[in-house]
Amino acid sequence: MAEEKKKQRAAPARKKKDLAGNRNRRRKYQNREHKDNPDGGRGFQTKDDTFSENGTFGEEEKAETSGSKKLHRLQGKAEKAGKKAAAAKSRLPKKTAFSIERVFDEKTGRAKYVFTTVKTPKPYRGDSAVKRAARRLSAGYAGYAHGKVAEAEQENAAVEGAHKTEQRAEEVYRFAKSHRRGKVQKRQERAEKLERRHFRKEVNFAYQKFLEENPQMQKKALQKRLQKERIKREYRKAGQKAAAGKAASQSFWQGKNMTVSAARKVQEIAAKNAGIFATAGVVGLLLLIVMMAVSSCGAMFAEVQSTVLAASYLSKPQEIDAADLQMTQLELSLQEEIDRIETDYPDYDEYAYNLGEIGHDPFTLIGYLSAVHTEFTADGVESEVQALFDEMYTLTLTPDTETRTRNVIKTGTRMVTDPVTGAETEEEYEYEEEEEYEVSILRVVLTVLPLADIVSGRMDAEQTEIYGMYEETKGLLQVFDSPLRLHWYSYVSSYYGWRKNTLTGSGEFHRGVDIAVPVGTAVYAAHDGTVTAAAYDSHYGKYVVIEKDGYTTKYAHMDSLNVAAGEEVAKGSPIGATGNTGSSMGSHLHIECLYGGEYYNPLFYFEAGEGTLYGEETGSAPGNTMPPESYDDAAVQALMAEVERCIGYPYVWGGSSPSTGFDCSGFVCWAFTKSGVHNLPRTTAQGIYNQCTTVPASAAKPGDIIFFTGTYRSGNPVTHVGIYCGNGVMAHAGDPVKYSSINSPYWQSHFYGFGRIR
Repeated sequence: MAEEKKKQRAAPARKKKDLAGNRNRRRKYQNREHKDNPDGGRGFQTKDDTFSENGTFGEEEKAETSGSKKLHRLQGKAEKAGKKAAAAKSRLPKKTAFSIERVFDEKTGRAKYVFTTVKTPKPYRGDSAVKRAARRLSAGYAGYAHGKVAEAEQENAAVEGAHKTEQRAEEVYRFAKSHRRGKVQKRQERAEKLERRHFRKEVNFAYQKFLEENPQMQKKALQKRLQKERIKREYRKAGQKAAAGKAASQSFWQGKNMTVSAARKVQEIAAKNAGIFATAGVVGLLLLIVMMAVSSCGAMFAEVQSTVLAASYLSKPQEIDAADLQMTQLELSLQEEIDRIETDYPDYDEYAYNLGEIGHDPFTLIGYLSAVHTEFTADGVESEVQALFDEMYTLTLTPDTETRTRNVIKTGTRMVTDPVTGAETEEEYEYEEEEEYEVSILRVVLTVLPLADIVSGRMDAEQTEIYGMYEETKGLLQVFDSPLRLHWYSYVSSYYGWRKNTLTGSGEFHRGVDIAVPVGTAVYAAHDGTVTAAAYDSHYGKYVVIEKDGYTTKYAHMDSLNVAAGEEVAKGSPIGATGNTGSSMGSHLHIECLYGGEYYNPLFYFEAGEGTLYGEETGSAPGNTMPPESYDDAAVQALMAEVERCIGYPYVWGGSSPSTGFDCSGFVCWAFTKSGVHNLPRTTAQGIYNQCTTVPASAAKPGDIIFFTGTYRSGNPVTHVGIYCGNGVMAHAGDPVKYSSINSPYWQSHFYGFGRIR
């Protein structure tokens, strides 16, 4: 009996000791949690998982969750931490807020207003200003009293000893009081700690779930050296914006501007610290993405989250280039097939060509593949690229015959009487007679659908939003400055990739980008570095090469050079002017870029400047022409009015009037003649060129004629013609007669020159 009572007396002590040990362990764990994760967290909602109000999974979500034992264990910890955090928050003091809500009364069929109350945790604000002022005043009085006592201390040892004891007691009291926390404060602090623990558990679970659902990401190195730093910078920027009390972006088009500007800044820093970012791993990036998607961070970034993740291409540069090269190779094969038509089908009298533009915007293709697949390999999207090509281009060959009439010279005989002798003799004579004849024609039609229209029908709403971001940011790969003070994306005459060489007529791999600009346009260094070459050869003409830290950029076909080999140049410094030297058919700038001796597509890595050649709006859509009444010259107004009347008529090979339709030269001859500007009899595109004075592109004005070469196989240099309308737009007999931008890569690659009727 005594032994049992002894055990009963010892039990509370053991329980108290165990509780104390648990508290110590819990406090140690919470301190570690606080150190690892100093920011608080709340329940969150991600794309895949929805946490209930108390921080736990609902039954439906729990049933759908599958994965490893580790994943289920982390899920359980997150649920448990959520329950504890919710319980702690429920014990905090509540404040009641009142509001008036408009509700529908089903009985009366009318709306009515009712009072509603909402209880929310009351924030802990510590001591009031009055209490703090009183405490300072009390301390001041105590200090004054101690000073007076100290004046008499030295004369009385007893007073001195008593005073020292009193001071120590007051110090102990003040220390205890200052470290004493009220009940509300303790509850608040505990709730915050549990909330932070809940946040960390949720992050661990979401991160593990992401890795198990995406096993290919577990050991993969970061594909973009700059991506982690870009997202970190955007994360910090958006956090500062939210902390300052500014509202999140209200729409995609507002949010993307913030993302672009932040990411651009990171590029500048990253370009100077490339080595630091080269070893960054994907784990940190993924964890950061998870953190952005959850808890209070998720609420903060709800409006801009998708734009942040969509700011940059995630695929390897080699895979991006290879995917685009697949499309260029298909396009080259198509061009070669068209060029062989007269050889492959030799038994026709005529070949009628109505060809759409061959070529695509690489940004459109890569933006679409990145929006749909996030990260892709060229092999993985090869079939999709083929499908896009098949939908974009349709080549039809249609045999046809026409019965025509013509006047022919024939020889006949007739009797002639000699006026002197009266004798009759037979003689031959020639006469003209109209006859019918049949012509065999092979009609060649290439129908081209815009790639942007094709991909828009293949994406859901979320992918479309990300694709729109890529269109705006251009993938955020640009580490080099613009080589021209010009938005040169609009003047690309030949892209990187497989193409038909207009000089040799054979297919080749083009390792750079050609930008069609007038002779004498200033060229600038795209980055700091050393000029390793400033020379001339028969292929590149006058060219400059700049190198730094493994990067190499080349600028070719220049008219003049401002630098010499061995010089150090700064980004943005002038290095020469554009020209037409070397193996070139017209003034343009050829740019290349390499890293570690390996070629990359310059389009993705050079910035584009600002400004235009013809005064058009940057990125304006084709057909943005000026109305006829806006032209200064009355003759040009009349010409443009006639052009406007012809818009929409069908393309017909050999057509020269609205009743028959138009081909390119027939349209130009009709418009000039009918408007009264100039009597231009029906002739070919080459025939019109022969009646013109050439005009530099920089001096071209509305009413001039624009000529193109190599649009199909012909015995003449000029194969297509249109009327220039200004603002970088022409009117021409496409299919149908229409306005088109002269700045597309297709027309820039076939551009021959401007002319003015003599």
